[in-house]
Amino acid sequence: MSWTRFALDQGEKVDTIGTYSSGDETYLPLHQMARALGVPLTLERDRHGRYCLAIMPNEGQRGFGQIFSKHRKDIQDSLQPQVQALSDLNQRIFSHPEAGNEEFDAAATITDFLTRIGFTVTCGLPGVNPINGENVFLDTAFKAVIKGKAAGPVLCIMLEYDALPMGHACGHNLIAVSGLAAAAGLAPLMARTVGELWVIGTPAEEGGKYGGKIPLLKAGHFDGSDIVLITHPGDRWDTGADFLAISGGRFTFSSPPSFDSGISALDAAVLAYTNIEMIREHTRPDTRIHGIVKEGGTAVGRIPHKAVLSYAVRALDQPYVEVLKCKIEQCVKAAADAVGADVQIAWSYGYSAPINVPLLDSLVLSAAKEAGTDGIKKWEALGSSDLGNVGYEIPTCNLWFKIAPEGILPHTHEFMKAAGSMAGFQSALKAGLILAESGMAMFENPQIIQSIADDFRHLKNILIGDR
Repeated sequence: MSWTRFALDQGEKVDTIGTYSSGDETYLPLHQMARALGVPLTLERDRHGRYCLAIMPNEGQRGFGQIFSKHRKDIQDSLQPQVQALSDLNQRIFSHPEAGNEEFDAAATITDFLTRIGFTVTCGLPGVNPINGENVFLDTAFKAVIKGKAAGPVLCIMLEYDALPMGHACGHNLIAVSGLAAAAGLAPLMARTVGELWVIGTPAEEGGKYGGKIPLLKAGHFDGSDIVLITHPGDRWDTGADFLAISGGRFTFSSPPSFDSGISALDAAVLAYTNIEMIREHTRPDTRIHGIVKEGGTAVGRIPHKAVLSYAVRALDQPYVEVLKCKIEQCVKAAADAVGADVQIAWSYGYSAPINVPLLDSLVLSAAKEAGTDGIKKWEALGSSDLGNVGYEIPTCNLWFKIAPEGILPHTHEFMKAAGSMAGFQSALKAGLILAESGMAMFENPQIIQSIADDFRHLKNILIGDR
């Protein structure tokens, strides 16, 4: 192996999301630099306690191709008898779209399949409301487990299967199918494998009464897993794509309901809106702040005694979202004080951003290259998902797989058509093979999992410590 190291001296600022600076010089973010170079990157500590960027210039020097090819035929042989069943399952889910936390048919169809291929399945899982800590029950969530010949690493595959109001325009039917294809490819091999394979069904990614991944995470259903894998259809193949952490805010202004007071809650809301606009140039470039006036009075001839602002705040990492929330609260409170109104501030729990581990992402993307995928290209669109909450706690890789021409993105009618096509299904099968090969590579090389865990811990410590 050939490694290049860049030592960062004590006192220098390291930021995996913002910038790296030393003195008056500012450099690319570490994860962007690695992607620009087109090589895997990991973090280590040297004997002096300094962080080092360990960069391997050639993926082939890792021997990834050899560890993938070792079990490729066995995985393909395991998957092939299940292809028709997966095709039928895919069409059933696509043709019967169900809203979040109401995916009863999809959950039943998926768990029946998992039971048939040898998993022990628990249907319906308790969850915890992250806002108030109350216990909830997710009827359409499930956990399927298959154990290897001995205790070892635990790999978890997440499935999504809920739909948008317009149908499966985000292709969650294919997320389910690709994850099931990976499970089918690995299941017969687990008897000779050290470790454990989980499949967790996470409902309501698009929104629902209870949600999915966050209450399951809070209830401990992911505890003990070492690596989490998931897929998502798109217009290209990629891993390591950024997600935005997000939190929603609701600011309710009120004033005494008397004409004589002359205090307008709407004035306070407008002033708060203006204050928030003024801080934009003083925030990081990845900041997204969206706001609307939800309520502003009932009649033009009456002083508004209630006004409501609704906001969403997003950034590339959760710690900075917390910084932004504090700034916005200052803007809101200052506006209320200036007018003499009262204000109530309520924040949603929100979605985190995952901590991308370059070693894990490069491993899975190398498997995609070995599989002969077309259309590998950096994913540039930024969105938010509850997979970020899982990826903030456990090393997680999201594999984007191509089902549509470049430029056709999720939540469109064109994308929905692609999600229901045979080409989309075939692409999902390939994504499943890639996850299976990546999973088996990690099962048989637990030192890779340890390196991923170490990198994840270092990256998270830097991210939290820098804020």
